Amino acid sequence: MGSKKYDELANRVIDLVGGKDNISYFTHCVTRLRFNLKDKGLANKGELDGLSGVIGTQWSGDQLQIIVGQQVGEVYAAICDRSGLAREDAIDENLDSNLTGKRDFSPRHMFDLFFDTLSGIFAPFIPAIVSCGLLQGVLYSIQTFGWISADSVEYNFFYTCANTAFYFMPVLIAFSAGKRFKCNPYVAAALGAVLIHPTFTGMSGETIELFGVIPITFANYSSTVVPAILTVYVASWIERACKKVVPAMLDIIVTPFVTFLVAAIIGFSLLAPAGNFLGTFVAEGILWLYTSLGPVGGAICAAVYPFMLATGMQVAMSPITVQNLATLGYDFIYPCTAASNAAMAACALYIFFTAKNKNIKSIGSSTGVTALIGVTEPVFFGLIAKYRKAMIATIIGGAAGGVVMGLFTVQYLSFGFVPFGTLPLAMTETFPYYMIGVCLSMVVAVISMRVLNFTDEE
Repeated sequence: MGSKKYDELANRVIDLVGGKDNISYFTHCVTRLRFNLKDKGLANKGELDGLSGVIGTQWSGDQLQIIVGQQVGEVYAAICDRSGLAREDAIDENLDSNLTGKRDFSPRHMFDLFFDTLSGIFAPFIPAIVSCGLLQGVLYSIQTFGWISADSVEYNFFYTCANTAFYFMPVLIAFSAGKRFKCNPYVAAALGAVLIHPTFTGMSGETIELFGVIPITFANYSSTVVPAILTVYVASWIERACKKVVPAMLDIIVTPFVTFLVAAIIGFSLLAPAGNFLGTFVAEGILWLYTSLGPVGGAICAAVYPFMLATGMQVAMSPITVQNLATLGYDFIYPCTAASNAAMAACALYIFFTAKNKNIKSIGSSTGVTALIGVTEPVFFGLIAKYRKAMIATIIGGAAGGVVMGLFTVQYLSFGFVPFGTLPLAMTETFPYYMIGVCLSMVVAVISMRVLNFTDEE
């Protein structure tokens, strides 16, 4: 039976989709209730969006999708119990072909699917990133102002705590991806943990050959995104293949063993290095753009940063920053990042002030503040990746600020949190231009949201 906790929500959803008789098919996936309706006009999308417990709604073809998050199974059960509808097996939301009859490989659909998948993977552990990010921003700020010594035991304790969610990002991503791709999330988490095992990270740069034929070059994959997602995605296919051939009585032993072993080998030998190489390639390309094209390069750097954030490729920028600090005494990539972060923060705060859905307003306020401090994973995966117009506004706003950063070669003195988390590090002779670039990014992002007529109901 469905939980009594969701009975009221279930009754309201049934009424607002046009009643039981208007439902021709009803199922769910990992985060969404999915309705096929006889008369789409009877669905009240506006009121559905405003329901407590509903994160948002959208039409996908002829299907109404109501996003409720991780409690979707309980809500689904409650609706079935209240309406008398037959329960269907949960479907894989990455395989909508079983609902539409054919796969949609159009660029727009694949783009939306890519960011929808990333957002779905990150959304469950955004609170962990927010909490650690806020602690990092506060810690760096008070250390910069000299209120705490970087050598103190207090600083070391809180720094380690604040870094935890980011260092162990592959584990969080792998567990969430396991649920998203419908494979064993605990085996997935173990695969994420393997990527950052101290023994392997300590062998960074070394190459071995398994069985004398499979080359594995180790690297430090802490804080990365792509290697864990790719490895778990492959693991999900391995697990499904095993379940088709392994006898039921041996499934609990053989399937996890084979999945973990094969996915770990493929992940370390092929997928993780490929993700790392792609990140380094993009980072070198951005460096070339900045140094060769000036303000145009700055605009491009800031415009593409959200896509680097989406795939964890921003980590590959660290060696470039180190090199800049060593040879020039300052870094010029961070200011471009600041422009992009400022644009994302502005979009989130705009959503906070304009959204009708209380859950979306809450996400807008919390992630907007953390983005201003310099932690943007929550705002990107919680809002920007979800709304196409917010993504467009972020790109336009970031590019506008990037022009200023590139035109005046704005300087940043060390690693930090931009735009405002470690503001003193921007206080060089180019500081006025830094502030102009950041403020311009925010203003242009807000104007873009307004011009694009953004609404959280889309």
